[in-house]
Formats: sequence, C-alpha cells, structure tokens
Amino acid sequence: MKLIKMFVLIIVLLAMVFFLMRNDDRATVNLLYQQFTDITVAVIMLVSFGVGLIIGFLMAIASILSAKHAARVLRSKNKKLVEELNRLRNVNIDEEALSADNMQEV
Repeated sequence: MKLIKMFVLIIVLLAMVFFLMRNDDRATVNLLYQQFTDITVAVIMLVSFGVGLIIGFLMAIASILSAKHAARVLRSKNKKLVEELNRLRNVNIDEEALSADNMQEV
C-alpha cells in the first residue's frame, strides 16, 4: 500500500512540475490589502496550492478532533452502562426473593 501511495505522490508531483513549467506568463494579483505585480502564474499556482493544503489540513484536524471527542463521550457512557449492568447482575438473589416476599405479605 505504501508503494502505491508513493507512486501516486510521484505522479502528482511530476504533473504539478509539468504544469508549473508550462505557466511562465506574468500576471498581476489584487488582494484586499495589497497588489502584487509581475508575478509568474507558476508562483500564483504554488501559493494557491499551499494555501489550499493548509486549509484542508486544518479542516481535517477539526474533523478528527471532533470525532475523537465524540468517541470519548461514547466510551464514557458505555463504561457507566457496563458498570450499572454489572451492579444489576451482582444483586443477591436472596435479597430479591426477600423483597418480593415482603411485598406479597403487605
């Protein structure tokens, strides 16, 4: 599986290098706070790719952390339910019989 992942990564990197080499035109980028002039399209693509990776990584971390929190809450509930079930299983049969007899007499 690692070999397949590495092969796909190499193919993606080669494709990215190919696209970056083909896009050597110059462009102007207007951001809200600053204007960049005479920047190659390859640099713009690299920066956009990097920003996308960072945003995707942060979203993945948030998703993983929320899933871990939900799993922790469910494990806690499960532990409490198992403890309650074990307490109910360990109730002495004689105590149940005596309490049932007492209720019938009343």
